[in-house]
This record gives sequence, structure tokens and C-alpha cells, in this order.
Amino acid sequence: MVDDGDTVDIEYGLGPNLVGFLNPSVNASVAADGNTNDILMTVTFAGPTASEFTGDFDVTISVDPSSTAVAGTHYELSSSTLTLSKDTNYIANLPLTILTEGIDPPLDANPVLTLVITEISDGSIVPNGKTSSIDITIEYLCFSNITGKYRALEGKYFRIGVESSLSTPDAWPDETEIIFLCGNTYRVLEYFGPEAFNGNEWYFNIDESGTITYPATTPTGDPQMGNGQPFISCATDPGNMTNVPCGASSTNYVEIDGDEIRLYMTYGYLTPGSGPREFFHVLEKIVD
Repeated sequence: MVDDGDTVDIEYGLGPNLVGFLNPSVNASVAADGNTNDILMTVTFAGPTASEFTGDFDVTISVDPSSTAVAGTHYELSSSTLTLSKDTNYIANLPLTILTEGIDPPLDANPVLTLVITEISDGSIVPNGKTSSIDITIEYLCFSNITGKYRALEGKYFRIGVESSLSTPDAWPDETEIIFLCGNTYRVLEYFGPEAFNGNEWYFNIDESGTITYPATTPTGDPQMGNGQPFISCATDPGNMTNVPCGASSTNYVEIDGDEIRLYMTYGYLTPGSGPREFFHVLEKIVD
């Protein structure tokens, strides 16, 4: 294993070639519906002479004893050896199967599987100290037919009271992913309204009547935010939500007709010293 200083050596053409996971940690969020879910852990090769390398080499990966995930209960690892070759640009994927049979979420704690690169067949290559291991946090989610990917049928965006050029469903992402955490809480991944507002994660609730509300805090107790700013809604801040639909008959409800699921949602964020950003959209679940 090498320390962080070796990264500088590589930049100047010194030091060994390195092998490591693409990321040092990932979250594996899966619905506990009794099915198995396959994910891939990517291993890469880099270094001062990596571009000149032509031979194949094997990488052995082991489960770290600190792991709280249990083989046969939470996961299956069908192989512990990868071959990296020039034909695949020295990129290889380790398949990992997440098990959900018999799991009853929410769990008290998410199991974590830690994988470590323990052996490399070519002695001139060493594990990258930054990514020689990977922590895979397995998050078991409750099942809901609302979970899935959505497209925008309608999208409105007002910036400080003025309708934006992004006020069109074409400006929304082709796919917005929503997952069910358990209870009545759902999490929206990546996008806060239009595609331009990426890198977000936010939450909403659906009660038994199909009414959508927005919690003041996240499941971890942090304040609910939108694009890094305080989250606002028709209920909490009606004075700043005057350009988009508000009211139970026009927004913030779920419409289900067989496999067709639509979400009518109004929400926003407030930039201190600037003003509100207001969003309204109608999302339709994408059915495979």
C-alpha cells in the first residue's frame, strides 16, 4: 500500500503503478422485496508507466474482518479474483450480489461490506493507498409501487418571481429517481426540479390519503435543503410560493390508475438576501 504522497510522485513520472477501486465508498440502496440485486465494483489501473504496460495481471480481493455485512444474509461474492488486461484498458468489474430475502427494513443500522485489495500477481504494481479498499453500505429500503424513475409531463420554475427559460418539462431530466425509505418517506435523487439543479437529495412524505408533504428535517435530523438553501413549500412559506400552484386540489398529491402513477408537486427554496425559487412539476412514472 502507498500513502497519499505517492500521488505526487506519479504526477512527476515517479513511483509505482497503482491498482485501486474506482471509489473508496459507495451506497447500495435496494428494496427489500425478496429479490437479488447485482452491482459492480470497478477496479482501475494507473501510474507513470501504465500506458506502456502490455501484460495481464490478477488482483485478489478479500473481505475485511471489520465488515458488518454477513455473507449469505446480506450479500454473495461469487469471485475474489479479477484479471486486468490491455484489451479492457485495464479496467475490471467485481460482481457483488445484494440479498434481500428475509430482510425486514428499516434495520437498526445499515450493514457495511469492506473489500480490500490484498494481492497483485505482478510485483511491480501496488495497491493505491487511497482506494485499496472500498466500503459498501447496504441500505435496505421498504417496497412501494411509487419507487422508480419518472419523467416530467409539466415543469414550471420561477426565479425571484420571474418565470425562467427552464420553465418547461423539456428542461427537466429524462429520468428522476425516487426511492421509498420506509414509513411514509421518499427520497428524490440528484435533481431538484430542472436538470440544471443536479447534485441534490431531498425528501417528501405521502400519507394514506395520497397527500404529499415535505418534512422540515431529513431522516438524519438535518434541516431539509433545496440546492443548498432552506427548503420552502406551500404549507411552510405560502408568501413566497405565489407563482406556482398551491392548494390540495391543484398540487401535492399522488394520482394512481393501475400502473400509471403521477406526482403533482410544488416546492422551492429561499436564498437569503435574494428571494424564492419556486418549482411545480407533474412527474409520471416510467413503466418498463
